[in-house]
Amino acid sequence: MKRPHNHKRIVAMHQMLFEMARGNFNMQIPGSGLDDELETLVVLMNMVAEELKESVLFSGFINPHGAQMLVASATLLLDEADRIADASTGALALLGYGSSGLIGRPIAEVLGGGMEAYRTMKEQQSGGNSPLKGRSPLHFISDGSLSVTAECSLERLSGGKGWVLSCLAPCLVNRGSARENQEKSIRKGRYPTRSDARLIQKVYDYILGHLEEPLPSVKELARMFGTNEFKLKEGFRHFLHTSIYQFYTDERLKRAYFMIEQTEIPLKRIAQMNGFNSYPNFSRTFKRRFGMSPKDLERK
Repeated sequence: MKRPHNHKRIVAMHQMLFEMARGNFNMQIPGSGLDDELETLVVLMNMVAEELKESVLFSGFINPHGAQMLVASATLLLDEADRIADASTGALALLGYGSSGLIGRPIAEVLGGGMEAYRTMKEQQSGGNSPLKGRSPLHFISDGSLSVTAECSLERLSGGKGWVLSCLAPCLVNRGSARENQEKSIRKGRYPTRSDARLIQKVYDYILGHLEEPLPSVKELARMFGTNEFKLKEGFRHFLHTSIYQFYTDERLKRAYFMIEQTEIPLKRIAQMNGFNSYPNFSRTFKRRFGMSPKDLERK
């Protein structure tokens, strides 16, 4: 006979695995007090999450998950000879090139071993397939010889004399210099202090754990965490380089993007699960952030 607690624990474990898959290691499953194999798995999952969280903290605080933007958009304009005729600023930033180092280069030089996939995309487009249905992963080589994987679509220019390669790629914000400045400031006793960092870590963890709920006001958050509004806002900008509300919105949208792509949950339900009170509002906000509506994102 199944215990009534089993279903709740299994659901909690699925949710925890989902959060860990997207880089959030802050969730913990409370113990049930039962002595069974499922409880052993719960304990092990909690231990793994704690170990992973410790391993990815910056200098002991501020989870780098907050430094990761789910996607960066990049566009390359290609001529008939498959040379790069123009590139968006997003493409230059993603690949680490200056415009003079990228314009005029054959796409084969920045795709590494990905030319076969690129040629397949061209064949699909020549057959009249929709660019949204032809989205495929391509592997680029950055200026620093690093591999960058992006989900790309290819579309013929209206005049028939070239191609538009549109890409969405995970993008880690480089905060090396910010981190060095932060450590220097701490050593010299200036703002921020270690207690400031721990405070922002707590607020960060709280927001990630309550994305499905309305965000409290800055005044209410300050009261909840025993600080003042100025220190909270300035600390957030220093460590995460964004405002509290923008961070909250971005994290909800990133989680929604992941859920749409990786699950079969209805779009309206995904909007509700990520704290949006209406689907039209969710759709507008999603499109502003990712350049496409939720229904245009291909589901795996």
